[in-house]
Amino acid sequence: MKYFLSAVLLCCSLPAMAQANKIPSAAEIKSQTPAELAKTALDLEQALVLQPGNGELYEKLGFVYTRLHRIDDAQKAFESAARLEPKEPIIHYMLGLIYEKKGLKPQAVAAWKACLDNAPNDHMRETAIKHLNNLKQ
Repeated sequence: MKYFLSAVLLCCSLPAMAQANKIPSAAEIKSQTPAELAKTALDLEQALVLQPGNGELYEKLGFVYTRLHRIDDAQKAFESAARLEPKEPIIHYMLGLIYEKKGLKPQAVAAWKACLDNAPNDHMRETAIKHLNNLKQ
């Protein structure tokens, strides 16, 4: 019984712990030091254990990994985010850049097309078109 109660208390406290660790905004992530980014990555990874269907957390983790130059991890995080948030253009934008950098042309084309289809403004549409045109050459 003692172990059962301990397990229940632990399970109940995990969501509260995740909420206590405020997940930084994209702007805050941009200004973090490498040590802060590493801590943010751990916080996001822990939050995703509790919320595996949260596309925004995967998106932020992708940005953190990108800043840490962990490109393979960033790719996986953005791919997970894209499955959960298929109409979010910035996710496809980042995947397009990653795929291009890795020389994965078919994946890059698909990512830039998805970005273009969901772009909220002219600047993002123009960027997607430019990348698609460069990939055709």
